[in-house]
Amino acid sequence: MRLKRIPVLALSCVLFLAHGSWAAAARPYSLKDLEELALKVHPGLQKAREEVRKNEAELRIAKQYPNPQVEGTVSREREIPGPETGVGYTVALSQTLEWPGRRARRQEAARFGIDSARKLVTNEELNVIAKLRELFYRVLADEQFVKVAKENLDSAKQLLELIEKRVRLGESRQIELIKAQVEFYTLEREHEKAGTTLSGDRQVLNRFLLENLPPGFTVTGKFTALDEAVPLPRWREAALAAHPLLAAQNSALRQAESALSAERQAWMPDVTVKAFHNKDIDLSATGGGISIPLPLWNRKGGEVDKAAASRRQAEADLNLTRQELETKLAAQYSLYMVARRQVESFQKNLLPQAAESLRLAEFTYRQGETGLLDLLDSRRVYRATEQDYYKALLEYWLARAELWRITGGGI
Repeated sequence: MRLKRIPVLALSCVLFLAHGSWAAAARPYSLKDLEELALKVHPGLQKAREEVRKNEAELRIAKQYPNPQVEGTVSREREIPGPETGVGYTVALSQTLEWPGRRARRQEAARFGIDSARKLVTNEELNVIAKLRELFYRVLADEQFVKVAKENLDSAKQLLELIEKRVRLGESRQIELIKAQVEFYTLEREHEKAGTTLSGDRQVLNRFLLENLPPGFTVTGKFTALDEAVPLPRWREAALAAHPLLAAQNSALRQAESALSAERQAWMPDVTVKAFHNKDIDLSATGGGISIPLPLWNRKGGEVDKAAASRRQAEADLNLTRQELETKLAAQYSLYMVARRQVESFQKNLLPQAAESLRLAEFTYRQGETGLLDLLDSRRVYRATEQDYYKALLEYWLARAELWRITGGGI
């Protein structure tokens, strides 16, 4: 009896695991879920994080001290005059000492480089999330289009069945049945097209996440509810205060200033301290000394000019980025408000009016007061209005995502 139970238990385990896999695949993904996944797997972020490690290595390099240098010589010696011979040698140890001020400026520049690289990682995260939101809202809109297409197809099927019944009873003409069939086949193609578009956009989203989503995944999130309207000055204030690209270039400017300060001190040469021991055939000597290069021909003028130009470039880049952000923000805010007003117009006026017109057309048709053509026209108007409504919602959320990216996620 126990042996007979083994296949049953094995089958139960398989069904349980299959059910668990199906449940995992069927779980809808929220925008937050996908954002967390994108920040883990996107290769662009890995590249940006490696840039931080490079700058951390630059700081370690700036903290390193010059290595000491050991010198040694051996010679065969003979006393003059005389036959006395022997071996002589010299051993010397030298250490270069850097000027503390210049050394501190180089380390300071490296720290600003690390801070700038970290801010660029944050900026890359913003770009990745903004792109993800675009793909997410496209899939979310596609799911709405498929849902609407399915509802329209079901309504057309019900109407077709009703007309078929009326034709059989002699209450309607054959031409009305043909019109209903054409309408049904048209909506059937629209439903197939919406499903194909949804499948393609799902593949694009999954590829963006390096195929980490299960087949047939779905997404969930708010789509018809609009966010609170925020005036342009608040967006501008958030962009100038919190955008990581501005912070990164500000750190790059301070890095260039520290590098310029280091180069201005570089004309002062480093001092090399030396200790030696000399043993000749008739003499033994121990001593020390210092070595200082004379800055006569090279006073680091070229290096200072180069560092000063780099500093001016960094300042110009910061001002240019600020100007571009403000320009893009003004243009994008205009697009955002236009999309918002369109959605509000659909929600308050166009969509309710189209729905009421369709309701009256269906009622009058069932009462026999109007013909099929009037009903089909009302349905087409409502269907076009509904599709335009969801297109306007998609444009709104895409504009909202781009506005969020331009402001650095400040609001």
